[in-house]
Amino acid sequence: MANTRLADTLSAQEGTAYITINGKIRELFEISSIKAQIELVVQEKRMLGSRMTQHKVVGATGSGSATLYFMNSEQLNNAIEFINDGTRGKISLMIKNSDPQSAVGEQEVTLDDVIFNTIPVTTLEESDDPITYDSDFTFDSITSNSSFKVPDYIK
Repeated sequence: MANTRLADTLSAQEGTAYITINGKIRELFEISSIKAQIELVVQEKRMLGSRMTQHKVVGATGSGSATLYFMNSEQLNNAIEFINDGTRGKISLMIKNSDPQSAVGEQEVTLDDVIFNTIPVTTLEESDDPITYDSDFTFDSITSNSSFKVPDYIK
């Protein structure tokens, strides 16, 4: 039985994220947290002669959620452009999990055709806390740029 080493688990704070809007790449400096997942679309059917229901993956959908600091107008300007003339900039996210203490290395993925569902316009409140907002998002494709590796002590 393999024993996972605590040093090889990943800290949620270690990594970077970049956003590309209309071909312009920049660090996603306003990010507080981000999570993305793929949900498989599974068909379920009991076939003739079988008492067990069988399953088949027939598709997938990409979704996620993010908490961002309210300090950048790119998303708002992109939404206003869509409202005014029906076009919106193409958005992709490149996210890298990389903890230098871990023997598993890093994983980097690119999410394409990202649509953030919530775009903040303005916020004022009596608070000393930084303004943040939450948004769910979808993505239409994913590329694996690099993958975690199995530590040598496991092989």
